[in-house]
Amino acid sequence: MRSLAAIGFCLLGCWLWLACGSENKPKETTGPVGTLFGEIRLAEGARLPQYAAYDLVRAPLRMNKHASVPQECEAQNEAARTPVTLTAARTLIGIVIAASDFTRVRARKPKVHHVAIEHCRLEPSIVAAMAGDTISIENRDAYGFEPLLGPAFEATALAHGEKRKLPILGAGVDVVQCSLGAACGRTDVVSFFHPLHAVTDARGQFRIDNFPALELVRVTAWHPLFDVAETFVWLEAGQRSRLVLELTPKARFVAPTPPANAVLVPHAVP
Repeated sequence: MRSLAAIGFCLLGCWLWLACGSENKPKETTGPVGTLFGEIRLAEGARLPQYAAYDLVRAPLRMNKHASVPQECEAQNEAARTPVTLTAARTLIGIVIAASDFTRVRARKPKVHHVAIEHCRLEPSIVAAMAGDTISIENRDAYGFEPLLGPAFEATALAHGEKRKLPILGAGVDVVQCSLGAACGRTDVVSFFHPLHAVTDARGQFRIDNFPALELVRVTAWHPLFDVAETFVWLEAGQRSRLVLELTPKARFVAPTPPANAVLVPHAVP
């Protein structure tokens, strides 16, 4: 059974294809640019959304027998259900911001994005990458977790201190998760055909350098747990412009709030 979050992945995949597919791939050029920076905020009155427990594991076709996982993993996986952090200023940490509908972009060299399993949990919770980049997964725990990116026939344990490098071949959305029986949270991987993207930092802020100037560009804030927010931006050459977007959680990922006067009555067992 596919998780509800997978529906969000499909929707973003469609957006990526429309904005950055082979027919619309932007031309690499050294044209005029500016800098876009800003912050992503949580909608007023909204609460942070959560993944379901089954959104944190992946089941390969062939399952291995697992040893008992460390005791701390239960609490860590419960915490991993809420991957986006809210700051005191109501900005959101761990949101992807990306440009689309532009015609030109400055080239950048491929990068290595580091993901680590530490204290039973994958960090960071989200990565924005470009086709040609590499994901490097390191296990810093003594337990041999089995991280997976994309569908797999059988998972392979990663020893303490060992790294596994996986290439990003195109644009789309996928998830790094550990196999069923030894969960380790999750890292969402969002990849593009261009470098005009960022993830909000520890202050809920972002910055995109070499942002195309002198053309109208769509800017989108996205996370699997939230509804998409977007706007259009026009920069003059060399301009620095601040943008604030507000995100609303998807209703299905927010637990209902009981009425203030609700009274819990123990259920009698016949």
